[in-house]
Amino acid sequence: MKKTKLIISSVAVMALLSSCVTTSYMVTDNAVGTKVGVAKLGLFGKDKDMSLEKACAKGKISKIGTVEIRTTYFIFPFSKTTVTGE
Repeated sequence: MKKTKLIISSVAVMALLSSCVTTSYMVTDNAVGTKVGVAKLGLFGKDKDMSLEKACAKGKISKIGTVEIRTTYFIFPFSKTTVTGE
Protein backbone atom coordinates (compact mmCIF):
# COMPACT_ATOMS: atom_id res chain seq x y z
CA MET A 1 0.00 0.00 0.00
CA LYS A 2 2.85 2.39 0.82
CA LYS A 3 4.52 1.67 -2.52
CA THR A 4 1.29 2.41 -4.38
CA LYS A 5 0.92 5.77 -2.62
CA LEU A 6 4.55 6.59 -3.35
CA ILE A 7 4.16 5.76 -7.04
CA ILE A 8 0.93 7.75 -7.37
CA SER A 9 2.38 10.77 -5.60
CA SER A 10 5.57 10.58 -7.71
CA VAL A 11 3.56 10.54 -10.93
CA ALA A 12 1.44 13.45 -9.68
CA VAL A 13 4.53 15.52 -8.85
CA MET A 14 6.07 14.76 -12.27
CA ALA A 15 2.85 15.80 -14.01
CA LEU A 16 2.66 19.04 -12.05
CA LEU A 17 6.28 19.93 -12.80
CA SER A 18 6.05 19.27 -16.52
CA SER A 19 5.54 22.10 -18.96
CA CYS A 20 5.52 22.74 -22.67
CA VAL A 21 6.96 25.75 -24.47
CA THR A 22 6.04 26.43 -28.08
CA THR A 23 7.60 29.16 -30.21
CA SER A 24 6.17 29.73 -33.65
CA TYR A 25 7.12 32.61 -35.94
CA MET A 26 7.30 33.64 -39.57
CA VAL A 27 10.84 33.70 -40.90
CA THR A 28 10.36 35.23 -44.35
CA ASP A 29 7.70 36.63 -46.63
CA ASN A 30 7.65 33.35 -48.58
CA ALA A 31 4.49 31.30 -48.81
CA VAL A 32 3.86 28.69 -46.11
CA GLY A 33 4.16 25.96 -48.74
CA THR A 34 3.26 22.30 -48.83
CA LYS A 35 6.55 20.73 -47.77
CA VAL A 36 7.27 20.00 -44.10
CA GLY A 37 10.61 19.11 -42.55
CA VAL A 38 11.09 17.97 -38.96
CA ALA A 39 14.27 17.64 -36.89
CA LYS A 40 13.94 16.08 -33.43
CA LEU A 41 16.17 16.05 -30.38
CA GLY A 42 15.31 13.19 -28.05
CA LEU A 43 16.95 11.81 -24.99
CA PHE A 44 18.42 8.64 -26.49
CA GLY A 45 18.64 9.58 -30.17
CA LYS A 46 21.93 9.22 -32.02
CA ASP A 47 21.43 12.41 -34.03
CA LYS A 48 21.44 15.48 -31.75
CA ASP A 49 20.98 17.96 -34.63
CA MET A 50 17.69 19.88 -34.44
CA SER A 51 18.77 22.84 -36.57
CA LEU A 52 16.83 24.58 -39.33
CA GLU A 53 19.28 23.22 -41.89
CA LYS A 54 18.59 19.63 -40.79
CA ALA A 55 14.80 20.16 -40.90
CA CYS A 56 15.08 21.75 -44.37
CA ALA A 57 17.20 18.86 -45.61
CA LYS A 58 14.71 16.28 -44.33
CA GLY A 59 11.78 18.09 -46.00
CA LYS A 60 13.75 19.04 -49.15
CA ILE A 61 12.88 22.71 -48.55
CA SER A 62 14.78 25.48 -50.33
CA LYS A 63 12.61 28.48 -49.32
CA ILE A 64 11.54 28.61 -45.67
CA GLY A 65 8.02 29.87 -44.95
CA THR A 66 7.49 29.24 -41.24
CA VAL A 67 9.44 27.74 -38.36
CA GLU A 68 8.06 26.18 -35.19
CA ILE A 69 10.34 25.11 -32.36
CA ARG A 70 8.60 23.05 -29.69
CA THR A 71 10.32 22.05 -26.47
CA THR A 72 8.57 19.77 -24.00
CA TYR A 73 10.00 19.33 -20.53
CA PHE A 74 8.89 16.20 -18.73
CA ILE A 75 11.84 15.37 -16.48
CA PHE A 76 14.07 15.47 -19.60
CA PRO A 77 13.77 17.98 -22.45
CA PHE A 78 12.52 16.88 -25.87
CA SER A 79 12.75 19.36 -28.75
CA LYS A 80 11.31 19.39 -32.26
CA THR A 81 11.97 21.89 -35.05
CA THR A 82 9.32 22.00 -37.79
CA VAL A 83 9.95 23.97 -41.00
CA THR A 84 7.42 24.55 -43.78
CA GLY A 85 8.06 26.01 -47.20
CA GLU A 86 8.78 25.22 -50.83
